[in-house]
Amino acid sequence: MVFNEFIWNNFKESQYGQKIINFFSNYENNVLNNNMEVYYQIVKLIDFDTSEWEGEEDKEYPQTYGEKVKDLCRAVKEFGEDGFMILSHKIHGIASIDDAEYLYRVVFDEQKRCGLDPFEGDDIQFLADCFYITYPDYFFPYYFNRYYYHLVAIFNEFGIYLPPVPPRNDLEKRMLHYVELCKSLYNFRKINNLTGFELAAFLYGFALSIVKKPEIGGALPEPRKAFFVGGGIHNNGDFAYLDKADENSVTCWNGNPDTEPGDIIIMYCLSPRSCIHSIWRAVAPGTLEPFFYFYKVIYIGTPILVKPITIAELKKDDILSEMPLVKGNMQGINGRLIQKKYYDRILQMLEEKGQDISVLPKLFDDAMPDIEIKDEKDVEKHLLEPLLYKLGFMEHHWRRQFKLRMGRGDRVFPDYVIFPKEERNNESGYWVWEAKYSILDSKQLKEDFGQAKSYALRLNCKGLGLISKEGIWLSVPDFSFEKIKFWSWKQIHEHDYFNEIFDIAGNKKRNWNVPHGV
Repeated sequence: MVFNEFIWNNFKESQYGQKIINFFSNYENNVLNNNMEVYYQIVKLIDFDTSEWEGEEDKEYPQTYGEKVKDLCRAVKEFGEDGFMILSHKIHGIASIDDAEYLYRVVFDEQKRCGLDPFEGDDIQFLADCFYITYPDYFFPYYFNRYYYHLVAIFNEFGIYLPPVPPRNDLEKRMLHYVELCKSLYNFRKINNLTGFELAAFLYGFALSIVKKPEIGGALPEPRKAFFVGGGIHNNGDFAYLDKADENSVTCWNGNPDTEPGDIIIMYCLSPRSCIHSIWRAVAPGTLEPFFYFYKVIYIGTPILVKPITIAELKKDDILSEMPLVKGNMQGINGRLIQKKYYDRILQMLEEKGQDISVLPKLFDDAMPDIEIKDEKDVEKHLLEPLLYKLGFMEHHWRRQFKLRMGRGDRVFPDYVIFPKEERNNESGYWVWEAKYSILDSKQLKEDFGQAKSYALRLNCKGLGLISKEGIWLSVPDFSFEKIKFWSWKQIHEHDYFNEIFDIAGNKKRNWNVPHGV
């Protein structure tokens, strides 16, 4: 949604809005004097496991934290006021977002020399608190550690530029990612005439009420994939947590960022147990966590403890012994994709052990039309064109390989354009479709989506579609990757799901008969 000043002003004038703004306006006093009731209320909106926060509003924030904040704030202020050298330039005072960035880099380097481990605990929150207290016009408090996807959702919802997360091994750039976020939020703040205190209230009061965390206990989407994860390395306490987990347990774990809500997660306990322990479900999208040691994070819940299947049993089984992960002695387990045939065999082994598998999630075939798909041409002929007929279009409504200029001398050819208009230099269309043989992961999906999006924007289309042997993806303006919708072929053949697809991408202006083929 676009930032709406009228709605924002209503929030500011509300009792809750005033409470949030006052909290951040007096942030230094609140942190140093343990007035953190509002903080705990905000964290409950972010964290899945709210049980650990019950009653925290009545407890004192650790005094040592306030003392640490006070000490670092003093150092940050001294650097800012006394001046510092960077890139052969002397900075006197903090008068711009560029000065603020330089200050953060200098203080961060100093903290590293003093032994700060930026990925230990919540040090990013500690650093952010200190910089926000000292220079609230340029920095913001950071409460999203281990829940970065909340911040991503807010940025996407309000059209705020989201800088890319640095690579896993570039630890310094990952920590400096915070100041890149500050620069994006600074620009958003200036455009919308917000104060630094109002920006914090916008993030943690206004935006969080719009971009809500998934409801735990509700119906999850049908699983598309299954993954392995492991726990219990170096007696880190995972075993005790896993053994006590119940249907209400929710946690973050090191996993595959391509994980989607509903996906199946098999929890494997590492040595000395060395066995399958439980089956969980993903409750939120996987993500990259720039400020967390475990860079690739998933959020899992609704666990079901199962009869243990040991590594010895996996290796003895005729089918599972062929799994590359088993051959590799379960090394590199976190986030490893499980083929359906292997997952089905695990369920079968559990049933043989007396496990009630009726309560365990299943992977279903995609139920594609009973035809052989060998390449993209087969996807176009046997999947896309029959789907277009079913959506109410006839052959004369689309153009294959529509010639399109994309800059000086550059020509591209979108696979299918619906209702094309070929006026030179003013080409347009109603919808663009791109056919791919297979789209297996998020990286490939982003690349293919970017290609289709460029065509859709150039043609001023009402939407775009991707189609492959896995299913279809649809997007409409503002063509946000995070809002793209997916349907498997099994879903496409179900009445209610197809109605959803038709409402988005169908030809609603004419009656039609569906030829055979879909």
